[in-house]
Amino acid sequence: MKKRLAISFIVVLLLLPLALADEYEDEKEYDAGYTTFAVVGVGLIGAGVAYYALTKRKLLIKHRKGDRWGFEIQLEHPYVTFIGPVSPMTVHHALTITGTLLVFVHFLSCGNYSGVGGLAGLGMGVTLIALNALGFIGRAINRKILSLTKSGRKGDVARYVRIYQRWKKVHIALAVLFAILLAIHLNAVD
Repeated sequence: MKKRLAISFIVVLLLLPLALADEYEDEKEYDAGYTTFAVVGVGLIGAGVAYYALTKRKLLIKHRKGDRWGFEIQLEHPYVTFIGPVSPMTVHHALTITGTLLVFVHFLSCGNYSGVGGLAGLGMGVTLIALNALGFIGRAINRKILSLTKSGRKGDVARYVRIYQRWKKVHIALAVLFAILLAIHLNAVD
């Protein structure tokens, strides 16, 4: 039931740009609509990245597996414990994928990607696609490492950890590129 609901939600988000499309009759063809979707989407992407980074390193928050969602606030370090039935990586993926889909509603509403703002927006779109694809690859590598660890194949684990470390550098570099392109885009469209 949960998988069907998640798939339905993703399909609706994918079809939303088509349903909301307009003909640009009296508008400038360079203007993209649905800026609120982009703002919420980038916010979700940022929240997903921050949640995963902070829980992985236990800097301010930690994640504890539990049957229900919740949180505990404590005075000692880390200050907040989030409780949930899924892993921090799953939360990261859910937020970043949903955020990407919302950003694409804004992205696809633009009729022309020329100029600094348009080119930066186009670069952001390509970068988001690459980041999401790499996210699925990273998750597969992570699962492979866990399964090889359980089976006691230390040589294979070491090889996949090296692959994961290279993957991580590319994933982080693309995230930094996205942030730079976002800054250029926001500066250019102001």
